[in-house]
Amino acid sequence: MREKKEAIEVICPKCKRTAIVYIPKEDIPQCRDCDIMMIFRELLTEGKSY
Repeated sequence: MREKKEAIEVICPKCKRTAIVYIPKEDIPQCRDCDIMMIFRELLTEGKSY
C-alpha cells in the first residue's frame, strides 16, 4: 500500500535556515551551514498566501 507523502517544514535551531521535505520519502536533513540535524517546525497542509 502506498503511503501518503506529507510536506513538512524543518528549521536549523542554530542559524534558523528552513527547508521543506516530504516524509516518509525523505529523511530530515542536516543544515548545510551548521552541520547539525534540523528540527520539525510545521506540517504544511495548505498553500499559504502572504
